[in-house]
Amino acid sequence: MKPGRGIDERQAKGKPGKLPVVVQMLLFMTLGNFSNSSYSPLAPFIKNSFLLTSAEVGLITSVIFMGAITVSLFSGFLVDRLGPYTAIKISFAIIASGAVIIFLGHTYSVLIGGYYAIGFGYGIITPASNSLMMKEYYPDHATRMGVKQSGVPLGAAFSAAILPIIALNFTLRGSYLILIIMALAIAIVLPWERRKESGQRIGKGYIKDLLSAGRSRPLLAVAVAVVFLSWGQQTLLTFFVLFEESKGIPIIFAEALLIVLLAGSVFGRMFWAYVSDRVFRKNRVHTLSLIMAIAGLVFVMFNLNGSNYALAVAFSFIIGMNAVGWNSTYVTVISEIAPRAKVGLFSGVSLMLTGMGTIIGTPVSGVIRDMFSFMEMWTVLGSALMVMSMVFLFVGSKYVKSSYS
Repeated sequence: MKPGRGIDERQAKGKPGKLPVVVQMLLFMTLGNFSNSSYSPLAPFIKNSFLLTSAEVGLITSVIFMGAITVSLFSGFLVDRLGPYTAIKISFAIIASGAVIIFLGHTYSVLIGGYYAIGFGYGIITPASNSLMMKEYYPDHATRMGVKQSGVPLGAAFSAAILPIIALNFTLRGSYLILIIMALAIAIVLPWERRKESGQRIGKGYIKDLLSAGRSRPLLAVAVAVVFLSWGQQTLLTFFVLFEESKGIPIIFAEALLIVLLAGSVFGRMFWAYVSDRVFRKNRVHTLSLIMAIAGLVFVMFNLNGSNYALAVAFSFIIGMNAVGWNSTYVTVISEIAPRAKVGLFSGVSLMLTGMGTIIGTPVSGVIRDMFSFMEMWTVLGSALMVMSMVFLFVGSKYVKSSYS
């Protein structure tokens, strides 16, 4: 048994034991983001159904992350005290409730409320899966983290492939019925963990740990940099299909390009995990800085992506590889700088901080699009990322060191 492996049937009797942990977490990340990213492929249907502006569509993304930030305040408690599998069970129950709200509602405000609940539930999955992965696989965790995090774009890809077809044939409401069935099934099937810590409450000790994590310089350095990557990722996923449509590309092909983008992000998450270990010798700061610089450059060049289908496919894959593929390196470095018993807590706090890039950035991108055009939106975003890559290379090299032991 590896030194870092600490979750077994003696510690968590409710643990599903047949599949390797990395496969289980890949599955949960995929199915969780299937719901969480549903707004992206459904954006044209939502916009037409509710007669929304681009800024209002962008607000949906912000609301999802507001839900994730809200739960991040105590996701560390759910994960580290109740157990990661119990936390994931609760997560999917909340996601199902959010989908029910949207399914039964008829107004934009209800739609927003439902996506807030979906984001709230999804925000628990990453801290829970990070905690399990570090306990199971440390120190050989980075590549497996990349595999686990590839579930995020896989879920989005399945969402892009399945939900628009359902919306076209069975109305927008039918797409949310699929989300309800999927999330509810997982919430019912997953067992409760029985842990000694489960009786503990959030008190002064937890608040002290929360504040301590919030003052961690390595955590703050990474989080501030990733704010810009989060802004870029969610702007891309929110407006990508609308951008391709604006160039005269049919919606079916635009949705297919979104799948290509997400395929690029799956490749990117595993590719950058490998590069971080093998090329940069586990220097996550250098890896993230390079990803930010490349993503920024591709965003600026994204304006050159005309209606040529072959060029559109190439750009979609490359931008997905970088602007969305950074996440595996990010969750790895957050898990490494966290103390062993506080991976869930640090993951939750980092999510709270980096979510500001989505909450503030995506509506700003929508406003830029409404006031000017997509060209200005991509240029501002790409320029900000390139500048931040240089800042993070300097600041991150000074503060970010692994403290996982």
